[in-house]
This record gives sequence, C-alpha cells and structure tokens, in this order.
Amino acid sequence: MIELSKKEFEEQYTLWISSAARDIAFSLNRLKPSGIKKIITRSEEYLERPESVFGADGLIEVKKLAPGNILFLSTDAVVFSQSIFAPFPDVFDYAVALNRRYYIEGSWYSIITLNTTYIEEANETILKYAIFHELLQKEIYEENMRNGVRKFSPEEKRKISNDTLNKAIESSGITPDELMREKELMLQISSDSPLVPKPFAETALYHYIEKNLGELNDFREKSSTEKEDSIGKKLNADFKAWLDFSTDTYRKYLRELKKELNYMDYGYT
Repeated sequence: MIELSKKEFEEQYTLWISSAARDIAFSLNRLKPSGIKKIITRSEEYLERPESVFGADGLIEVKKLAPGNILFLSTDAVVFSQSIFAPFPDVFDYAVALNRRYYIEGSWYSIITLNTTYIEEANETILKYAIFHELLQKEIYEENMRNGVRKFSPEEKRKISNDTLNKAIESSGITPDELMREKELMLQISSDSPLVPKPFAETALYHYIEKNLGELNDFREKSSTEKEDSIGKKLNADFKAWLDFSTDTYRKYLRELKKELNYMDYGYT
C-alpha cells in the first residue's frame, strides 16, 4: 500500500469531501424544507462550536451496559467516511457510534459516543450489541496503540470490524429480527440527521474533552509504561496538527452542501 504525503492526502481528501457533499445533498433533497433547515442549522452550530457536536443527554441506561471508566457521550449527528467495505469513493460508511482514546495533559480518556435517536429507539439488546462491538474494537486498537501504533490496512480494518461484529452478536444475544431492526434504524437515522465527516467528528470530540477536563477526573487514566506515555505525547502532537485541516474541510463540506441544496432558495440565511 502506497503511503501518501501529508500534502497529497490533504489534496485528495479535499476533493473527496466536495464530492461527498454533492452525494449527500442529493439524498437530503428528498426531505421537506423544514427538515433541511434543521439539519443545516445544526451543522452550522457544529462549525461555530465544534464541542457542541457532543453532550451528555439520555445516557443513564447506556452507562449501565459498560465499564465505568469509559466516558459516554451523545450526539444528534451521524459520522460518515469513505467505505472500507466498497472500493468506490461515493459509497459511505455511516456510524451512530464512535469510540476514541485521547491523550491530553498527561492522561488518557476513553470515550464512546452514540447517536441520541439510536439510544432512544433501540431496545436494550440492540444497545448491548452496539456497545459490545465498540468495546471489542476498542480493545484491539488500544492494544495496537500500546505496541507502537501500526497502521492497519483497509483489509485488516474490514476483518477487525467483521470479527468484532460476530463476537458482539454472540455476546449480546441479539436475534436476527433485532439485527434487521438495527439496520433499519441505522438507515432511518442516517437519512434525516446531520452528517459529519469522521475527521471533524474526531476533532469536535477532542475539543469537547479539552473544554471539559475539569469535570472528567473520574475518567483519567495514566499510562501503564513509559513507552505508552511517549506514544501518547506523539499521538497528541500529531492529532493537534490536523485540527485546523479537519475544521477547514468541514467548512468546505458545509459550504458545498448548502450550494448543492440551493439552500438560499428556501429563504434561509
């Protein structure tokens, strides 16, 4: 697999995000003007205050299903990225859940986010299935992090996703009917929610943690080794170098989205 330089990646991703905006606008155009206005208004709020993508609403039942050292957050958004399952740039993976581990000011923070509508409409078994899948993936990626952060290939990512999905099905006891309901729920939510590119979602999550550090003492974890601490410092520095780029491309995405939607024709500012 050929590694792109930072400049090459930025150029390719910027072109892709414009193409993605056109595809997403085509899908959103089937909504009523009021639905489009709601999505664009929320998306503009995200751009103005990235940390507002996430909050802590509706998580009481969710927190009972996982270890207490994980910070759970909720969001109205759905995260999208170029699919790891299809070799076409106009096919997206949509995610109602996101899990990350950030190193900030000498401590690690493990976070899982879930879409608010998903939380409200999924039964307990479906929620278990979603959370178990995230926890299983979290374990694999964090082990990789402790061992030096090797970059997984798309094939490896597909295998990790499929293997952990199968384990989550077994662990949660989810039925075939519930799996069908989960897929239908995913489609429903992704069709009428604000869609946020994955890099900007990760940036927004980072800003949320930074701005709320004083309230997150219970979720702080120290590195287990000097090597892990050194890796954390490097990851933090590398990630911060991408914050402006991910925000700028989200701004471009939103601008292109509004243009493709002929947003001004609805009489909105």
